[in-house]
Amino acid sequence: MSLTPPTFLTVEVCQAAFNNLFKLYYSESEHDHEEEGGGHEGHIHAGVTCEEDPDKVYSKPIHIAAVFIILGVSFLGTMIPILATHIKQLRIPRYAIIVGKSIGIGVVLSCAFIHMLLPAVISLTSECLPESWHEGYEAYPYLFALLAGIVMQFVDFVVLQYLTNKEAKKHSSSNDNISLHDVHTPGGDEQSKSHCHGPSGAHGSHVHGGLLMDPAALKTIEAYLLEFGITVHSVFIGLAVGVVDDSTLKALLVALAFHQFFEGVALGSRISDAKLTSHWHEALLTSIFAVSAPIGIAIGVGVASSLNVNGPTYLIIQGVFDSVCAGILLYIGFSLMIKDFPEDMNELCKGKKYEYFLRAGLFIGLWVGAAMMAFIGKYL
Repeated sequence: MSLTPPTFLTVEVCQAAFNNLFKLYYSESEHDHEEEGGGHEGHIHAGVTCEEDPDKVYSKPIHIAAVFIILGVSFLGTMIPILATHIKQLRIPRYAIIVGKSIGIGVVLSCAFIHMLLPAVISLTSECLPESWHEGYEAYPYLFALLAGIVMQFVDFVVLQYLTNKEAKKHSSSNDNISLHDVHTPGGDEQSKSHCHGPSGAHGSHVHGGLLMDPAALKTIEAYLLEFGITVHSVFIGLAVGVVDDSTLKALLVALAFHQFFEGVALGSRISDAKLTSHWHEALLTSIFAVSAPIGIAIGVGVASSLNVNGPTYLIIQGVFDSVCAGILLYIGFSLMIKDFPEDMNELCKGKKYEYFLRAGLFIGLWVGAAMMAFIGKYL
């Protein structure tokens, strides 16, 4: 006995039934997805709440412990490059220090784009802001970052010109005194020429060195600018961590610890490279950065019951400062990548054995630094 399908079950009928079932299932799943706010639009628009959750679980002891954890991690990250420079027992090879600097450049750039500019865009484009904020101009975060970079370039130029003119006057006065002395000195022409051209015969080594400015002064300016940008940013990150609930704090605390450690390494590398005048100066810059995020957390703990991080005032303040700090760090990061990176590479790699491997190491350090902060940006 053979089984034959009913005559009404044609291929066309079965195909139509399958298509109807598929459409029904797809529409139902899409409806459920939108209700849960799981889609791209639901996550950004339907899931937006401008009020603080009244039912969140918040424990002050855990948040207070976070203050000291982040304080210790920030100090550790910043002090490692500085101590390695000054303590002979901790002295590490010059190449390893430059690899650390390359990692720091990657950290600075990645931090600017992912940890500062992205949060600024989210804050300044939030639906919780007044309509008037969005109607006038839509690119505020990028505008503030652009202005910050332009202002930093102008400040850097003005300070550099002032210091350059100061050095030029000092060398000019010194050269005049030497020339008067050489008039009464046998062989004065040779001595004068030797002073102006330098012992190696390179024309104008002293004079041109003054006009080009002492590299240590440039590195000091870069260290100050980097300190300002990272410190202000850390205060706002700490503030955000200080007001979150307990379940969110656990993930944020781990991410913030790595964030502060790698930023500290980047800053410590710049401070040690700047060759500041005293150890107290280095300790001051280190301390300011180390306490910045803990101060933000402490402020967040104090105002957690009254501060609404989704309110328009907080969003605008955080967005503006994050944009400005992003512009500062972008200027510093690209300056270091264009100027310091190739200089360090030529100093340590050119003409050396395994030159190409040494150069590759610096590039890999730069990429690893950027990748680490980009990964942490997924959670913080």
